[in-house]
Amino acid sequence: MGKDTQVIDKGGRPPFEFTPKVLKQIEDLASYMCTKDEVANIIGCSRQTLWRNQEALEAYDKGVNVAKLNIRKTQFDIASKLNSSIMAMWLGKVYLGQTDKIQNTDDNVPLPIYDIIEHEEPKEIEFKEVQNDTIPKQEI
Repeated sequence: MGKDTQVIDKGGRPPFEFTPKVLKQIEDLASYMCTKDEVANIIGCSRQTLWRNQEALEAYDKGVNVAKLNIRKTQFDIASKLNSSIMAMWLGKVYLGQTDKIQNTDDNVPLPIYDIIEHEEPKEIEFKEVQNDTIPKQEI
């Protein structure tokens, strides 16, 4: 600018600069599962500034993916190294589509109750009245 040119102050905040150091800080905070609002507050910019900057969003997504990787690694370590059957079942359900539901197929149909007891008719149960409000006894 020349000597005769005046600088006009438009007011407002100065533009926020996403330096490589700031982008690394965003990635690190996201790797601890900080929200975008929390990250913006910590690095000192408005949330709209963070949300509008593509490099910042990419750094944030990378950090979140690192966090997810660490969580998965921990889960697999628990399932294998600590021999946790509960964690192994959970991982099987989530990643392999396994389920607890029993699906009836032609090979897996329950037998009728009378086939098990060889056509025996159910017995009637008689209840006797007992004094002193006690539980009635059963006779078979």
